[in-house]
Order: sequence, then C-alpha cells, then structure tokens
Amino acid sequence: MVLNEIFYSIQGEGLNAGVPAIFVRFGNCNLKCTWCDTKYTWHPDVQDNFEATAKQLFEDIHALGVYEKCRHFVITGGEPMLQQPVILALRKEFPDSYIEVETNGSQTVRCFDDVDLFTVSYKTSNSGNPPYELKTRNEKCVYKFVVCCEGDFDEIEKIIRQYRLPADKIFLMPEGATREEVLKKHPWILDRCDQKGYRFTTRLHILTWGNERQR
Repeated sequence: MVLNEIFYSIQGEGLNAGVPAIFVRFGNCNLKCTWCDTKYTWHPDVQDNFEATAKQLFEDIHALGVYEKCRHFVITGGEPMLQQPVILALRKEFPDSYIEVETNGSQTVRCFDDVDLFTVSYKTSNSGNPPYELKTRNEKCVYKFVVCCEGDFDEIEKIIRQYRLPADKIFLMPEGATREEVLKKHPWILDRCDQKGYRFTTRLHILTWGNERQR
C-alpha cells in the first residue's frame, strides 16, 4: 500500500466536524486540483509517500496510543478509493471502529459494506479538473462541494440536479488554506445554504491551526 501519514486530530469538515479521529492519509490521486492543500500526496515535486504493509499500518495506528478512547477513523488522501483493499483490511483488524472515507467520487466503490460514511467531494471546474462521472452514490454518502466564488453555484446546482442529490445531504465548504480566506467566504456561502436547504461546513483545522500538517 502507498501511505502518506497517520495521525490523531479532530475531523475539521462535514457531517462529523469536531469529532476526534485517527486519520490515515493515503498517497496518490487520480485528480490534480489546483487548490489542493495535500499536494504532498501526489505532486512529483513535493510528494513524500511511503510503502507499507498492513502489519506496519496497524502497528503505526496502535503506536498513536489513542485507539482505546478513539475508534473513529477518517480515511483520506490523496484518493482512498484507489486502494480499497486497505480499507477492507482496516475493517477486519478494527471491527468495532467507525470508518469514514473522504473521496472525490470518481471511482467504482467495492467496499460499501465496510464503510460507515462516505464524504464525497465532487471536484467542479474551480479545481482545474475536467468533468467526470460521479460514481459514489448511495445511502451512506454525503456530498461536499468546495466553493471558491459565488460563480461556482450554477455549476454545483447542475451537478446536484444531474445526479438528483438530496438537499439535506449537500454540504457547501469555503476553499481556503488560511483562516482569513475561509472566514471571508462564510457569509455568502451560509446565505446560499439557507436558501437551498443545504448544510454549511467550515474548515475547523484551518481556523485553528492554519495549513499545518497532521492537523
């Protein structure tokens, strides 16, 4: 498997924002977002991934010393759906855990039964990626859209209509790698959520620690 980092923090975004979690960050991604804040998982100039066995992964998780009090995993990346057998192995090793996966939704999923929540962050054109098919859709999914400017709303609405995504499963989140960038976008994204019946999510880790790694 290709990993990037394993750490303990709080979930900063989405449905479980504020929940303590063990993060397992996978290396590699099939998309190349211009505003990506984890380019160290895929960009050839800065990536610092490493190869590991399942045994090494499990040992690193136990070495954090928090599993007895925290059984919530956030599997992130990169793009975790490129390495789905690792998720199956985690479920087998930690059967009593809650497993949340963050994905761009572009991959066919074969591990639905082993995951409790999919946070599907479809990447619109503001990411610099071409359109792609949203393949990750079922009752375990919520859908998060990164918003850079008010002009993004038309495209987001088009995708929501195309895939008939329920309003109460939609999260709008400000793009930004600094506290100032995130807070500047709060008011008009909150207004949009109120108008459409969507949920708002900020980025708690950015507001608290900035773009510091393992936070």
